[in-house]
Amino acid sequence: MRWLHHDRIFYVSCFHEIMAVVALRNVVKTYGDVTALHGLDFETKEGEFFVLLGPSGAGKTTTLKVIAGLEDIDSGEVVFDGKVVNTVPTNLRPVGMAFESYALYPHFTVFENIANPLRAPGKTYTETEIKDRVQKMAKMLKIEHLLTRHPGELSGGQKQRVSLGRTMVREPSVYLLDEPLTHVDAKIRFDLRIQFHRLEELQQSTTVYVTHDYVEALSLGDRIGIIDQGRIVQIGEPKQIYYHPRNIFVAHLVGQPSINLMNAQLDADDHNAHLHVPQGGFSIPLSPERFHALKQVNAPRDLIVGIRPRDLMTFTTTPETATAQVKSDVFEPFGSFGLLSILARDIYLKLLTDPEQEVEPDIPLGLNFREDRLIFFDPTTENNLLWSEN
Repeated sequence: MRWLHHDRIFYVSCFHEIMAVVALRNVVKTYGDVTALHGLDFETKEGEFFVLLGPSGAGKTTTLKVIAGLEDIDSGEVVFDGKVVNTVPTNLRPVGMAFESYALYPHFTVFENIANPLRAPGKTYTETEIKDRVQKMAKMLKIEHLLTRHPGELSGGQKQRVSLGRTMVREPSVYLLDEPLTHVDAKIRFDLRIQFHRLEELQQSTTVYVTHDYVEALSLGDRIGIIDQGRIVQIGEPKQIYYHPRNIFVAHLVGQPSINLMNAQLDADDHNAHLHVPQGGFSIPLSPERFHALKQVNAPRDLIVGIRPRDLMTFTTTPETATAQVKSDVFEPFGSFGLLSILARDIYLKLLTDPEQEVEPDIPLGLNFREDRLIFFDPTTENNLLWSEN
């Protein structure tokens, strides 16, 4: 076991108060007959806020447990700063973990729960330093008024914030945060997302943050990794994920209201190219550049075209100049925006509007599309025909 002894020395010395690069290389993890991770492969950048976004059961929590060393893997490698850590125990990995389950000490106060990691063997914080760090963290998480209470006196959202504070007070090289805001009410959740951007502790560490909420992912992530059924589907910056989804799954996962999808046919003559939408009874003009790009990738004539609700525009004046003639159906006000459903012959589309401009049903409207925001999908593979990693 001598090699393990040296391994431990390496980790204690190399990961003290630095940001780490975390990589999973072709990681497979099974539970009996169920494969949770299918050759998972990704790498964070030093000091970045990396968000894993996916539906329930996608393998998000399992991924964090594998990084932390709480779960052994069947094959592949878990790597910190270029060194494989498969056999390094959890307590020697430079990670701080906050999982959706709170795991608080019931006989400790909130203050004592948060302070506990600072009093662990090997830590040299004075009581004054501990008090200052705990109070700073409690203020950021809006729980400073709860410091003398015990977990049994707290709500689910309050317990979750205490658990998060206990993790973040440590200042590890890597934060692993599993749905840390799930049970927090909407107003505080919004405030905490803003605080995360300002928090010095997170800016000085690498963070892997798990969520099923695309709003959290888009607002927090330097980059987002889309995970589904134990596989990474796409990695990119928020704008890349939103406007250039790799496939229909990603397009549906990110954005609410969901993306509009239409069956279309790619046509061209000597002068013009367009997408004909038979069910809607209209055609969308294409620029020569977009048409050429589709021909370059041998796009099929029949394809699926997608467009976000925010990239559709309606108007009631001179509708004959519109791409499509439609009728209003249902208007729904949502405070900061309105959602209008429209009917174009046999298909329904949704678009965002001014919340104060309510539209009655069956009003004739003209409809235009932001051509540069159209996304083209292969109807067989459902992949984005023009997607690239750059």
